[in-house]
Amino acid sequence: MDDLATNLEKLRVASEETNCEPFEKLINQLHNLGPEDGGDVCEELVNGGVLPLALGAIQGSNEDMQAKGAELVAELAKVENCRLGCVTGGLVPILVEKMSSPSTKVALQACRALGNICYEHDGGRVSVMESGGASQLLGLLQRAAQLSDSPEDHQLRLVATGFLLNLLNSYETMQDQSMEAELVEVLCHYLDKFAEDEDIPTHVLLSLTCMADTEVGKGLVVSKDVTPQLVRVLRINESPEVIETCLELITNIAETECVKTQVAKGGVCEAVVDVVRRHRDTPSSDLFPPIIKTATDLIVYILVGDDGMGIVYSGGSGPVYQELVEWLTSELEDLQIAGALAMGNFARSDAHCIQMVQSGIAEKLLKVLSSHNTGEGDIRLQHALLSALRNLSIAKENKPALISQRALEVLLPMVATVETFPVVFKLLATLRMIIDGQTQAALKVGGDEAVVGRLVGWCSTTDHPGVQGEASRLLAWIIKNCEGNVEVVTSLVTAGCIAPLVLMLGSEHAVMVSEAALALTLAFSTEPGRETAGSTKLKEVAPFVLKNPYLPPEILCNVLSMLVALLPLESAVDAIKSDDLQGAVTALTHHANEEVKKLAGVLKEKL
Repeated sequence: MDDLATNLEKLRVASEETNCEPFEKLINQLHNLGPEDGGDVCEELVNGGVLPLALGAIQGSNEDMQAKGAELVAELAKVENCRLGCVTGGLVPILVEKMSSPSTKVALQACRALGNICYEHDGGRVSVMESGGASQLLGLLQRAAQLSDSPEDHQLRLVATGFLLNLLNSYETMQDQSMEAELVEVLCHYLDKFAEDEDIPTHVLLSLTCMADTEVGKGLVVSKDVTPQLVRVLRINESPEVIETCLELITNIAETECVKTQVAKGGVCEAVVDVVRRHRDTPSSDLFPPIIKTATDLIVYILVGDDGMGIVYSGGSGPVYQELVEWLTSELEDLQIAGALAMGNFARSDAHCIQMVQSGIAEKLLKVLSSHNTGEGDIRLQHALLSALRNLSIAKENKPALISQRALEVLLPMVATVETFPVVFKLLATLRMIIDGQTQAALKVGGDEAVVGRLVGWCSTTDHPGVQGEASRLLAWIIKNCEGNVEVVTSLVTAGCIAPLVLMLGSEHAVMVSEAALALTLAFSTEPGRETAGSTKLKEVAPFVLKNPYLPPEILCNVLSMLVALLPLESAVDAIKSDDLQGAVTALTHHANEEVKKLAGVLKEKL
């Protein structure tokens, strides 16, 4: 390459003679240099005064010279340390002006230069905005969309959308000024017209994503409803990069319930299922796993919305719903997990729950779980399956069906082997739902010494409060639903369930206080239960609960009934007797509720 002084002199002469050759030669030389050498040379050229020469060419009357001058600036601005010089050298306003040139090659190179100046450079973005660059770029985008399909016109569209992306990226001040409905309209038009292209949709989708990163911009994108354009891209574009970007944009904008409904109505789920099918059947790129994961996550995310979930379910006959059911038996782990999570979302409605169990969904879930119901099972899949089964087991009509489908035979082995607390949490909640009102199921769970031992152990864990709470609640529900079976209740007492139930009695959640009080009342109806009371913290917990001014009367009655159940054993009464308890009970003898007053009176007399 010629030395610096020689190059600059040639450019100076060329500018005077309107000779493009030295500019072209220098541009080619910069192209041929590696990134490191090219960067050093560009910095030397800028420091040596090349920018005023380029500016002179751009401001000249010869269009070829204008294009070459702008192209040289574009090459120089590829180097980070040269961008500031382009701004301080006054090039930005001139380049902004040249974007409106009737010459495609001039507009293209001006756009290229500005795009590079703005790349990761807030100073460049500010300068472009202050020079009216946003409106000029919008006009250029509108004009370029109407041009032919020639390579040069296509390149102009590509460069213009790339410049827009660099202008919008991570620069909120500028975004607020440029987020106009007109820009969104233009970008939608580009997605409609160039949906099959690779680079243009990528630039447009990323630009929309940048806009949606701010509240004002997201409002504009959502109010326009870009769903038809996004669905079109998903259906006809074959580029994994474009598909991935499109999926991420939809995920970004679908935060609110109304947008989830909007995209569900607009056919996004159907289009995403098609994407999954294409990439599942012909996994041809490194982006195959991420696309499947992003696509399945998006569908599950849309189903979080109640209206969107109902639209997709469509009475159990929706094509997307049917496809999601098939995913449960897929060989791809991500599809199985997404299918299970989706079933959990569909099962948020009682009507759906009952219909799904009748159509065999619970059996399918249990069959999959039966292959993963040990400590070696896939944790994500276990969690998803249990979430769905837990929701399905809430409906009263479904409990006998799940039991007859051998749910307990699949679930109980997990109690002994699974150690991952989030999975344990879902497992215990599922068991608790299934045994509700089902005496034989409660007896089966409560009669399994290994299971009860694990539950009592989890009641004292400090690593996961949710597991601690669910283990205590499950013990309470076993006692409540075993119809006073003395053998099972005695077994539970012997296993150590009284102490955690007493601690549960002090919960801040009224429903747990009520459940604990009822279970302890039943446990204290047995001799072993009463004998155990004195070795617990009941002496401290009982007055604390009775003095809670926010407990409703019916729960206070449950707690008082529990204490009354201890009265037949004098040693148990002596063990819990205290001035604090007597004061709390005495205060309740003046309670407005007659039943509370009556029970408090009985207890006061014995204390």
